[in-house]
Amino acid sequence: MSHQLIIKGSLRRARFTLNLDLNVDLTKPLGIIGATGAGKTTLLRVIAGLEPDFSGQVEFCGEIWHDGDHPDQVPTHQRGLGVVFQDGRLLPGRTVERNLAFAQRRARNADAAVSYEALTEALDLNHLLSEPAEVLSGGERQRVALARALLVGPRLLLLDEPLAANDADHRQQLIAYLAEWLPAAGIPLVYVSHAAHELAQLTRQLIVLDRGAVSAQGETHLLLAAQREAINNAAQAVTAVVMSTDSEHNTATLQLDHDAVGAVVSGERVLLQRDPEDSGLGAALQVQPEENQH
Repeated sequence: MSHQLIIKGSLRRARFTLNLDLNVDLTKPLGIIGATGAGKTTLLRVIAGLEPDFSGQVEFCGEIWHDGDHPDQVPTHQRGLGVVFQDGRLLPGRTVERNLAFAQRRARNADAAVSYEALTEALDLNHLLSEPAEVLSGGERQRVALARALLVGPRLLLLDEPLAANDADHRQQLIAYLAEWLPAAGIPLVYVSHAAHELAQLTRQLIVLDRGAVSAQGETHLLLAAQREAINNAAQAVTAVVMSTDSEHNTATLQLDHDAVGAVVSGERVLLQRDPEDSGLGAALQVQPEENQH
């Protein structure tokens, strides 16, 4: 069965424009990667119907969800979505259990919904069920939000950095669970992340966003390999001059377009290196004195 997602149009803001001409079959899970500010979250918001000023068309499985030429749009709650943004966005003033119960009541098909018991066990939520949403850590909020999104039995799952606030053990546990459960459930996925290893395990096709436009589209493993090769072929290390330092905050100002943090002094030359395991998009830079490099 085809799960065609078509998005054509633009969203203009004061300092940012999102221009889209996408036609993707979500029978293969889709990843979205790009530097901070590239438009990843905004794209998910367009799909979810949370950007009413989007000028264009959004279509999924042959249904027109948004058409800029007509005032009547399909509202977000009628699109059958499971959505997780980075901040979790849980219902305030309610316990974890009540947040999940709300999702169960909204489930499209009770028979098709994931097992509540299996889900709370897999996402390590059982000890949190009586806790108010307000006292949860960032990682806990994300896990509750993910459970809530899965419990509604969505037609389409939109995940925006859904694991970023979790520790490494929980992240790997969640990746393994999603990698096994999503194909079995047959739920189309759009997954936004800076983490190449998450995209490699959970998606099969990838879109690279750059300043509001798609700069590359193709199979996930091929595009991630191309990104790694581009980093390796480019200048992996670049010399810079430290212009000034702030010992109180352990920061330095360099004669480049990047900030650096490290134990350096004014006038010292340093080497900036990318982590070779990073995807290269929105990556951090490592800083070490030049004489320490080999």
